Amino acid sequence: MDQREQEFRATADDLIADADELKAIERQKASMPLDDPRLDALAEDAQELVTDMATKTAAQREIVAGDDADGDPDPAAVPS
Repeated sequence: MDQREQEFRATADDLIADADELKAIERQKASMPLDDPRLDALAEDAQELVTDMATKTAAQREIVAGDDADGDPDPAAVPS
């Protein structure tokens, strides 16, 4: 397995773990009354998690495209 594939799979594993955590947060929120003072903190946790997930999915797209961090094609990924 090459480095790009390893990075992609590691990011996928992170996203799966994040999705599981988000699911748990949302289930907890759904079981709480609207006036529960913990709801806002849980909503903030969910929002931060989703923001992190969006960053990771963008990174996956760059990995698939063979781009490096600055958006330029990765020379190692471009056939010569």
